[in-house]
Parts: sequence; structure tokens; C-alpha cells
Amino acid sequence: SPRHHQPKIYRVWLAEPLREDAEAKLEKGIVLEDDPEPTKPAQLERISDREVLLTIHEGRYHQVKRMFAALGNLVEKLHREQMGNMTLPADLKEGEYRPLTDDEVQQMLQ
Repeated sequence: SPRHHQPKIYRVWLAEPLREDAEAKLEKGIVLEDDPEPTKPAQLERISDREVLLTIHEGRYHQVKRMFAALGNLVEKLHREQMGNMTLPADLKEGEYRPLTDDEVQQMLQ
């Protein structure tokens, strides 16, 4: 499925400050509860001690929340900012949407 190969970027707000070793663990892959197969390597960009941008390259059930739970943290708020080359407009309100362009549809199908 194409959705599993598109990079997805999430802005994540955490309940606790992120531990120093979190980035290295995410880059290696995390073993999630009830799933022996580790996640694919993820990239982390720290915005503050409790806010990060996380890029993942697969789409497991509640993956981002489960990854941070495996690191001993709780996701308080989660926002997908980008999927593949599609970025949400900054002024798009919660619950709103915009149609995909023809190019975006083609990229998703590749």
C-alpha cells in the first residue's frame, strides 16, 4: 500500500520532557507493545523539551502514541502536518479539509 511508504510528519506535544536518549532509540526503531517487529527508523526534531516533530515511514495503528508510550511518555496532542509532499495549510482549522490536487493524487498512487 502506498500509504506505508510515504513519510509522515507529526507535531507531537508530550506530557513529560523528552528523555535525552529518545532520539537515538527512535532512529534505531522501537518495539511496540503487542508487536515484536520494531518500527522503521524515525527522525526526531526537538522544538522544545515537550514538543517535537516526528517523521515516520510506515502507518501502524496509533503508531506515534505507541512509540512515545514505549519511551515512557504520553502524547497529549498530535497533529499530522505533512504526508509525502502534501502539507496542510497553516490556516486550515480542525475538522476542515481541502481537495487534493491532481499531482498529489498521482504521488499518493505511486
